[in-house]
Amino acid sequence: MKFIVLVLLSMLFVSCASQESITIQDIVILWTDIMNTANTTRGHEQRNLTLISDIDNFAETLQQFQNSALYYTYSAIPFSPVIERSFRFYRSEHIPEFVLVSDLVLMYRDSILTEDSESTNAISAEISGILMALLILDGEAQRFVSSSYLQLLITLIVFILLIVMLVRFLYLSLSRSLNREAQGTYFSHAYMLAQDEERGRISRELHDTVIQDMRYVLLETEKIGSTGDKTEREALSAKILPMVADLIRKTRDMCNNLIPPDFRFSELHNALKQLCLDFNVKTGIECRAEIDNNINLDFLSMEKRLQIFRIIQEALSNIEKHSGAKEAIVTMCLRQGNLVSIGISDDGKGFTSPLDKKGQIKGGMDKTHIGIISMKERAVILGGVLTINTAPGEGTLVCLEIPIDKKMTRR
Repeated sequence: MKFIVLVLLSMLFVSCASQESITIQDIVILWTDIMNTANTTRGHEQRNLTLISDIDNFAETLQQFQNSALYYTYSAIPFSPVIERSFRFYRSEHIPEFVLVSDLVLMYRDSILTEDSESTNAISAEISGILMALLILDGEAQRFVSSSYLQLLITLIVFILLIVMLVRFLYLSLSRSLNREAQGTYFSHAYMLAQDEERGRISRELHDTVIQDMRYVLLETEKIGSTGDKTEREALSAKILPMVADLIRKTRDMCNNLIPPDFRFSELHNALKQLCLDFNVKTGIECRAEIDNNINLDFLSMEKRLQIFRIIQEALSNIEKHSGAKEAIVTMCLRQGNLVSIGISDDGKGFTSPLDKKGQIKGGMDKTHIGIISMKERAVILGGVLTINTAPGEGTLVCLEIPIDKKMTRR
């Protein structure tokens, strides 16, 4: 508020100075002319009359300036304490020194008429000194105006910069929001397609494996009922039993892939070790788990532990399908005292990651990356960050970092 008042006062001073034809500088110039005339008219009566006329015009000019709006703005300008003490006009509508000049001019005129040279010189010197002081006062006023306009300019520049930064921030926020919305829409659409494809895959797998095996078992079982030879029945039974056992194993494997582990009865550490063991048996890819059993995951809910399990399961599934790796490693450790770091690495052929170094999705996503998008979405649910370090021919490291909630850990 104070700054606004100072700026308005500066604008008022400049406006008054531009509208008024008389300023302190003009008054000083007029007095200088009078002094020059006085020095050249001593002893000449006709020239003295001219000097008296000039002094009368000067006194009239002083009166005009004293009645002008510019004169009154000096009393409102906040000068430095030194100037205020020197001129003694703070919070006053008149400048005593200027009023004194008006009185001294009249005395100077009378001394010239009476030809009192000693008095004339003394009064002239006093008037000159006061006018020089008033000229200093005017310079202070000019500096105040310049300073106020400089502050206004700096304020405007800062304000414009803030507006630019705010607009940029809003633009980036809007861009990120639109990008997230587009990614969310794409992910929802792709996820539904992936669900349909997964249902179709499960249906085909059931039809091509389980149902075919069941049909074959059924045919062999019918042969048992249609034959009366005991030896043949025993041979058929011996043939059917391993087929049923294999059928049970296939069905159990499918159930294990579809049904999540129950963490109420099995810790996440144990579930991950079993996952690596099953992956090794199923794919022939050597897979080992290097897990720090001292990590306390009590701060994670059952749902979040399942999200971790699914991320690792998806990463291993990608290794099986795409990497051509011979070895995979699952690690879990405590990092920097407040982060749980989970890594899934392989020595496969690698690929071009759709995520940048900060874990954000880059452009050019396609449905072959649905698994990666799903892993990233699960990482967001965990409040963590998922990054993928890979390049063609250099293997792959999927890293998940989850911040530890220390309050939940202590509880």
